Amino acid sequence: MEAAADVTAAARAALLAAFYQARDTGDAELMAAAALNLPSRMPFGPHPGQVPALIHEAYRAAATPVDRCRLAAALARTWVYGGDARRAETFAAEAIALADHLDDPGITVDALDAALVAHWGPDGFAQRLDLSARLVEAAAHLTEPEPRLSAHLWRLTTAWECLDIVAVQRQLRALEALAEETGAARHAFFATSRRAMHALVIGDTESADRLIAGARDLGAAAGEPDLEAVTHSLAAARARQVGDIDGLCREAAAFETYGAAEGVASVSAEAAVFWLAADEPDRALQLLLQLAGGGLSGIALDVDFLLTVTSLVEVAAALHRRDVAADGVRLLAPFAGRAVLNAGAVTFHGVVDDYLHRAQAELGHADATRWLHNAVAAYQRVGATWWQDRLAAAAPPPQVRTVTAHLHPDSQGGWLVGRDGSTIVMPDLKGLHYLRELLRNPGTDLNALDLSATASGHAGIAVTDSDTADIADRQALAAYRRRLRDIDAELDEAASWTDQGSLDRLRFEREALLDEIRTATGLGGRRRRFSSTNERARVAVRKAIASALDRIDHHDAALARLLRDTIHTGASCRYTPDPGRPVTWLLDPPKTET
Repeated sequence: MEAAADVTAAARAALLAAFYQARDTGDAELMAAAALNLPSRMPFGPHPGQVPALIHEAYRAAATPVDRCRLAAALARTWVYGGDARRAETFAAEAIALADHLDDPGITVDALDAALVAHWGPDGFAQRLDLSARLVEAAAHLTEPEPRLSAHLWRLTTAWECLDIVAVQRQLRALEALAEETGAARHAFFATSRRAMHALVIGDTESADRLIAGARDLGAAAGEPDLEAVTHSLAAARARQVGDIDGLCREAAAFETYGAAEGVASVSAEAAVFWLAADEPDRALQLLLQLAGGGLSGIALDVDFLLTVTSLVEVAAALHRRDVAADGVRLLAPFAGRAVLNAGAVTFHGVVDDYLHRAQAELGHADATRWLHNAVAAYQRVGATWWQDRLAAAAPPPQVRTVTAHLHPDSQGGWLVGRDGSTIVMPDLKGLHYLRELLRNPGTDLNALDLSATASGHAGIAVTDSDTADIADRQALAAYRRRLRDIDAELDEAASWTDQGSLDRLRFEREALLDEIRTATGLGGRRRRFSSTNERARVAVRKAIASALDRIDHHDAALARLLRDTIHTGASCRYTPDPGRPVTWLLDPPKTET
């Protein structure tokens, strides 16, 4: 993972001359040595030029398994750092296989590092987690600092990706210990820059300023090729957190220039985010259209995938480009729960759930709330205070819409039930009477015995004071059954009727009578008896309300669920409105003009 020392043009020319000379002599070992001195690790993005071809030539001519293993690893790194990770996987797999046979810790570390680079895409995280653990284990057997540096950086990166803050702290301390042990500016650069990243995550800008300045001096002293990329990234993140508009404009311009010159989409996407934060939406939109005008499907699943897509989704959501936001949801959803990083834990760019929330909120999808909660929990987990505060500021206050709903008798003997504009006519059920009485008295306890007397016109509803009384007497049940037979006979003759209203009234009356009989009778049609008046009332009211809600559920499940959540039945019954789901209840039929 670590970058090699900078290679000047003169040094590169000397290395190339040594390679050509070895090739001309036909000495495979000299070719391998010369090829391995070529810079296989470079700053991300620039095209690697002829370096992969030269290393591949030495790889094909390799005379020993050790040379072939090291050259395969070098090829894998060269292709990934040059922006073509697809080519790297085969070489990385071969390097691992050869290293397993050679059983040399140094060669194993080199091969594992190359395999990690080759699987540095969003869908290779499980492999990276395993490979980074193996790398730390292998490097522990070596005294050389470079393999240990690589192992700590990789483990730090995978720890950040899965938000394992304990492992993050451990690897940060390991990097500092390595720098103290070696006294090398290069090792101190990595320790300091990664500690600066952590300071920015937790919102400690005072420490971040000191660490960024220190990283800049150390990188310059070490001649580190990634110095500019690292310090620009840290400076941009710092400017964003403190609201430094001038600093954001400088960094946005630098990122835009570099991204365009080298053809690196992630850098251009970051520039769009910085322009947006600098209150330059037109410039941000211009970059968004350049990068995502044809959709996001063309973005490669490589090391920069999450950074590129999340950056573009943030801009798209803010500028109401819903097509890009929707495309981003599709691509990002499989990676929910993951952190977004710039390369090897150089800078932290939030969590995927944050961007899913922004996109879904712009699209008006209910899932936005779930992603918001997930993102807040993730930021709390790692102490990312600035990110958490930013999310809270961006989240619009919940728009609670008041629903108007009907629950009252109509003019034809039925009941009008449902939300305004989507009502149905239901039969005159006892449970509807009880519901209406409760809705009239929000927050008030109503005795079930008193409530049972409110359903006027329903024989047997009011419970008499008797220790062992029937819900309905024999005469009432007989009357119900006679009327049912009459209604069934009338419905049999109804085929020739044209009065649909009369048909509906018959059906409503029939359903109401059946509901009365079901309440009053048990198995075999025997009349139900209860041990006390209050208990009879409690059971009768509960069952009548449950039956009415079941009928409402067939038409409007959300309204039935709301009533079930807010209506409590028992010896005392209560309606407790839910402030998160306000309803204006229309409980009386509209007055007709005379």
